[in-house]
Amino acid sequence: MVDAAIGLGLDTFTLAKVAERIGVVTSAVYRRFDSRDDLLDACLARAASTIAVPRPGMTWQEICRLWADECWRVCEGFPGLARTVYSYAPAFAHVGPVAGAFARALEGHGYSRGQAEFALDFLGDTVFSCRLGVESMRATDESGATGLDRVRE
Repeated sequence: MVDAAIGLGLDTFTLAKVAERIGVVTSAVYRRFDSRDDLLDACLARAASTIAVPRPGMTWQEICRLWADECWRVCEGFPGLARTVYSYAPAFAHVGPVAGAFARALEGHGYSRGQAEFALDFLGDTVFSCRLGVESMRATDESGATGLDRVRE
């Protein structure tokens, strides 16, 4: 069910479409998940579990670059994630432990917790907002034209 929801897009899946995709009735999905939000939380937990954490000995620049790269990569692997992060308040709770590992790594380089959290938030917001822009340029309309095609016109 999680795989089906991810495949449909975190921002657009419905329980009925998940059920259809896996070949069951919608009530079968409700036997596992009480609501769409419960299934979305499972998807977000899966996404967070794929984020690589800093390795010992990394410079602060490498830590920041890894965070930005991982934010982008997880958006690539989990369609609709960027929009979901901005529209679903509990989304960040799933990445909290991973973000904590990054913050601690930055603290190891002499940055305060506040400075580390600011840097991670700034980088994450920059990546996610850029991702939203890229998605709008890649999206196609009913005629098959992408957002970029429409801009070029």
